[in-house]
Amino acid sequence: MSAVKIPASIAAEVATPVMGRALTAAAFALISIFWPSATNQVLAYSLAAFMVISAKFIWDYSKAPSAPGEVRALYAFAALVMILSGLSMAFFPQVLVVGIAGAVGFIVAGLLEIIVFFRHRADFLPFRDQLVTGFVGLGVGGALLMGINLDAHGLLGLAGGGAIILAVFELISAFGLRHDAKAKPAGLWS
Repeated sequence: MSAVKIPASIAAEVATPVMGRALTAAAFALISIFWPSATNQVLAYSLAAFMVISAKFIWDYSKAPSAPGEVRALYAFAALVMILSGLSMAFFPQVLVVGIAGAVGFIVAGLLEIIVFFRHRADFLPFRDQLVTGFVGLGVGGALLMGINLDAHGLLGLAGGGAIILAVFELISAFGLRHDAKAKPAGLWS
């Protein structure tokens, strides 16, 4: 069975937001790996920045001209929850607040991405990737809730581990979309 190829015009519309989300996750993952003695502020501000910047790219992804209009409300809600989650972390940088707010942001966004996958993957081919990103979000949110008694370094490690998985998957997706966006239509002898 052959793989379904994303049309070049659609791939071009979503390649940049997917790459932006991938680079945001990679930057956060690097902070989580290479900051040896993370404080509450490092955890709160880095995770808050990750949430807010990721929300921007999630919203940009949903605004692709060929994307079904009905998904914009789902993505807008996911982005709003992530932004509110990030702001609550930034204003209240205590480990408990960051753990709960981070879990809520990841779980809500993850659930909505899974809903988009099941409802709209046939309508818009890039939505096929939402199953993986959705389950990563659910996993990270669940891990943050289970690790709520950890210190800042522990929570940063849990969130950063999920960001590593998200970064790798989104980078693969972004480079695939970029490749599809540059594809030339097949000619008679191609």
